[in-house]
Amino acid sequence: MANFNPYIDKIDMDFWRELCAKEGKLCLYKKGDYFLHCGDITRNVWGFIKKGYFKYSVTDSEGNTHITGFSFCDTPLGDYSSLVLKTPAVTDIIAATDAEVLVCNRNIVDERFEKDFKLHCVISDGFFHQTYDRFLNLYRQSAKERYIHILEYCPNILQNITLKELASYLQITPTYLSRIRKEITFEK
Repeated sequence: MANFNPYIDKIDMDFWRELCAKEGKLCLYKKGDYFLHCGDITRNVWGFIKKGYFKYSVTDSEGNTHITGFSFCDTPLGDYSSLVLKTPAVTDIIAATDAEVLVCNRNIVDERFEKDFKLHCVISDGFFHQTYDRFLNLYRQSAKERYIHILEYCPNILQNITLKELASYLQITPTYLSRIRKEITFEK
């Protein structure tokens, strides 16, 4: 099955895992703990998830929280644009489950990007394509298809996040998500 975050397909995960294990430290997060707060510029903006997963969220001008993405076990964790541009984070990154993360200092990642510009380009291109595909999928896939996709990748996701959070990620209302779930149940 394809990765939930397709940019990962072009990255050597063993390299990043080993780099974070060698240069970073293991940090434990309880469900609901923040890896990164919106507005922060932090030294520890990059990590590699050993266990658990995280949700990315933003708050709109009316104070409503929207889930914009997830990072799962055996994948990198961080706000890439904050890392590269050295600007405040534009998203909150919150543990959706109890989690273990190998956390690296941003300087280590900066040095790696300076030494290997091609690596930096591969990751940037990957993020761009993933974001573009997600944008297009809002138009070319139904909400039901997007829901089925996330359940295929992470069948236990609803044990760790609320239906409201999942609906937010799918950009639909919780009521509409309930209808989709009911429809799928009756199809089986």
